[in-house]
Amino acid sequence: MVFLSATAVLLTCAGAAYAIPWDVGGKVPPSETPAPEFPDPLCQQSYADDLPEPGSRIHFGIGPRLAGEIGTGQATPLVPENWRKRDQALRKLAGSRDFSVRLNRLFMSDGWSGIRRFQKMARHYGRLGFGVELQVRYHPKPKQDGDIKAWLQYVRNVVRAFGPIRAVKSLQITNEVNLAISPNTSDGAWKHARRALVSGVKTAQRYSNRLGYGRLKIGFNFAWRFGAQADADFWDDLTRIGGKSLRRATDWIGLDLYPGTYLPPRAAISDYGDAFLEALAQMRECYMPKAGFGSRFPLKIEETGWPTGPGRTEAEQKEILRQFVTTAHLYRGTYGITDFRWFGLRDNNSAGEDYQSYFGLLRDDYSPKPAFGEYRRLLARYGAGKKANDNR
Repeated sequence: MVFLSATAVLLTCAGAAYAIPWDVGGKVPPSETPAPEFPDPLCQQSYADDLPEPGSRIHFGIGPRLAGEIGTGQATPLVPENWRKRDQALRKLAGSRDFSVRLNRLFMSDGWSGIRRFQKMARHYGRLGFGVELQVRYHPKPKQDGDIKAWLQYVRNVVRAFGPIRAVKSLQITNEVNLAISPNTSDGAWKHARRALVSGVKTAQRYSNRLGYGRLKIGFNFAWRFGAQADADFWDDLTRIGGKSLRRATDWIGLDLYPGTYLPPRAAISDYGDAFLEALAQMRECYMPKAGFGSRFPLKIEETGWPTGPGRTEAEQKEILRQFVTTAHLYRGTYGITDFRWFGLRDNNSAGEDYQSYFGLLRDDYSPKPAFGEYRRLLARYGAGKKANDNR
């Protein structure tokens, strides 16, 4: 994982006469942030100089499944789920607002058995009144690695299997292709992953329209700030490989960001809301335009979270969640934010040694952390209604 220090960023951007470097910790408020200067090939400047603008209410949701750990596999034992307690918590969290669950880890390597398992989950959550978003993972078997033909057949199978399930609203094709170090959680480690993203999005869009499932919204996501050059190369490659045909096939783009957990590191952050804003602004004004995605293109906060665990308190999680949600709400019109998904509902293991076991708003026995009540309160206040997007 390549992290760039604030000093390195400063040196890189020293040539800009008025613009300032990426404000890693959120120390400089938007009112004191000058406009960026172009070109900025590695997106190393601060773009957070915009005013908050109202817009349609955000559609909120959460990942109800257990979290994957960065690396090649799961290292910490998982505490078994209790589906009755899980569903009760989801109903309480959603209240009367529109609410979606993001079902992660639908692997190509699991074939039809995985598809059937996720069909069962999708129908179940649909009966509870929730929308469903599927994370469709490239994640091949060893013999399938790099086999784009097999991948596209899998994408068609997914569309055919989930298109008839009305609760399924969108498909995220591949996951975090710009991140190459973690095959368990991200698809960038596999051969031809960027081709898989581009061809997968186009195939999903074309096939869903052909079968009459045009209501399915097709998109992909980006893991923010996991290497300056690699991240810039990812967006440049999307232009080279996908171009206009990718833009026409894409309904939305998702942003995965974890200030205080991955980058920027916890010690560097002085204002979590402003650090979160830095990511939104960079994504909208620097990264997405590299591939031709304009200012009106829908942007989802597809994954964000902050784990508790050793050295990380539940009170901090509550406050940081509040800052993340509030910032997204205030700038939803500025940056075209349509959705917000928290990662995730419940801890993998509330006695684990690794922070990755503690992302939940619930402990592993389903007792709520303070952040659970805070997310419920903010969702009720800011979330979209089930039948309309009201502008407030």
